[in-house]
Formats: sequence, C-alpha cells, structure tokens
Amino acid sequence: MFFSFKRAAGAALAAALLATAQCAAAQDFPAQPVHIVVPYPPGGTTDLIARQYAEFLGREVGQSVVIDNRPGAATNIGADAVARSKADGLTLLFGGVNQVLNPAFGPAPPFDLLGAMEPVSLVARTPFIVAGNPAVPFNNPKELVAAARAEPGKLTISSAQLDVYVELLKKRAGINLLHVPYKGGAPATADAIGGQVNMVYALVPVLLPHIQGGKLKAVGLTSARRVPSLPNTPTFMESGVNFESSVWYGLIAPAGLPKPVRERLAQAAQKIVANAEFAQKMRSGGADAVYAPPEEFKKQLEGELVFWSQTAKAMPQLVVGK
Repeated sequence: MFFSFKRAAGAALAAALLATAQCAAAQDFPAQPVHIVVPYPPGGTTDLIARQYAEFLGREVGQSVVIDNRPGAATNIGADAVARSKADGLTLLFGGVNQVLNPAFGPAPPFDLLGAMEPVSLVARTPFIVAGNPAVPFNNPKELVAAARAEPGKLTISSAQLDVYVELLKKRAGINLLHVPYKGGAPATADAIGGQVNMVYALVPVLLPHIQGGKLKAVGLTSARRVPSLPNTPTFMESGVNFESSVWYGLIAPAGLPKPVRERLAQAAQKIVANAEFAQKMRSGGADAVYAPPEEFKKQLEGELVFWSQTAKAMPQLVVGK
C-alpha cells in the first residue's frame, strides 16, 4: 500500500513538473497574434510560401499568424516597418534575397540589415529557370549557349527586373542575350508565351504551371541539382556553365529579440521544415524546404552582403537609387 502511494505521488509530481515546463515554454512566446510582413503584393511566390508557412507556424506556437502585405521600394517599405517594430517576436519579416541585394545595387534601405534586424531562421529556397517559347530551336543550356554564340544579341530574354541575375548568367555563359526587363512576372511570362520574346527568366514556381501546361519549354535550371518537379530539365552547372543562383526565404526580426523568443521561433521553423506535409507543399511548387538556425542564417547573410557588394563594383551599370 505504501509502495503504491509512493508511485502515485511520483506520477503526480512528474505530471506537475511537465505542466510547469509546458507553461514555461508557452511563456517564452507572447500570447498574442503574430504578424508576418511580406514585402510584396498578394499572389506572388513569396506571398504564397509565406502563407503556407504561417499556417504551420500558428500550429507550432499556438497563436494566430497574420500575413501583412507591405509592398514597395523593392521590399524596403515592408522591411523598414519590421526594423522599426518592437522586438517581441510578434512582428516578423518574411525576407528574401532583396534584403542583401538592395544595400549593394539599390534602392538602398534606410537601415543596416544586420544592425537593425536579427536573422531567425531560413525556411525555403527556390532556383530560377530559363524557359523558352515552344518554337525556339534549343532545348537545354548547351543548345541555348550554342545558339546565342552563333547569333550574338539576337535572342531575347524577359524578366521581372531581374537584371543582376540575367547579366550574371550572360557573363558566366559568355553569351550576349538581349534582356527585356518588365515591371512584373506576369507580362514577362505572357510575352514569352506569345512569342514577343524568345525566353523568360523567372523563379521555378512562377513558370512551372506554364511549363506543365505546354505553354513554355523548360530550358535550364539555375540550381546546383535538378529539382523534383522538373526531373528532366538540366541545370546550367551540369551543362558546363558555372552559374548557380537561387532565392531564399526566411524569418527576420527586429534587433534585440529576446533569446527565448528567438529560440522558440527557430525551433518551430526546424519542426515545420522537417514536416512532410510542408516539405511536399514546397516541392510541388518548385521550392525546397530548407532550415538554417539563427547563427548559420546570419553567416549566410554576411557572406551574401559581401558577394553582392563585390558584384556591384564589377557591374556598376546595374547600381541604381543609391
């Protein structure tokens, strides 16, 4: 009888300790709605991935997660709003590559990225793809390079103001393409489909539906490896062109975020990225779920800031608004 009492008392104590630990963990994160600022209009790739991520984040932290679209100034408006927000974990930026491009190429943001903001976690990555009008006579990067070298400056390629990437591709491949920048991905894609331009350069999720529908022809991926959604499309790297480029998506908070809140958000990101359902959602759209903790994410940003600064010095004609 005494032994049974001890066991019961021990079980009660363990349950109490577990409840206390769970309560403490919950206290690490504010019991209020979380606002994720997306610095683009609704409907684009960043917005779509952010909304899918927000659904899973809400489950992990036990709070509602609201998407707040604040486009403008090449993402600087939304990013600046987060940089000026209270560092409590309730206002986060769903950041991307523009956060490291803008300081180098402009428009320059009104804040220092790693001084005013704090990386929390990387959550996804997606490469670009070159897709052609179905009538173009090339089907892969090697054939594209050969065609471009045979008639320099004749082949046209559109993009949604992705001048830096297109110029880097041209430089690395040693080819001369006539780049036609558009204000948005929709018209850049539409003109490639319609034949007004030969090709379009855009993110895989943007062009994937048109490729799968036969309106565009996949030519080459800018990733290091082929992607599951386009297994038969070669990369520029495997075709002999030293060009690899992708964009990342990650959570960035105002500087001074309390360590327990930062760790709670990072742990949630790690679980979400490892979640099979979330990973499948990313793959089906042409992206990859990729986790990096705060310290690793910060080192990545530091490296990219240096890389793009050096690239801007080598390509001054692309620097604007600084």
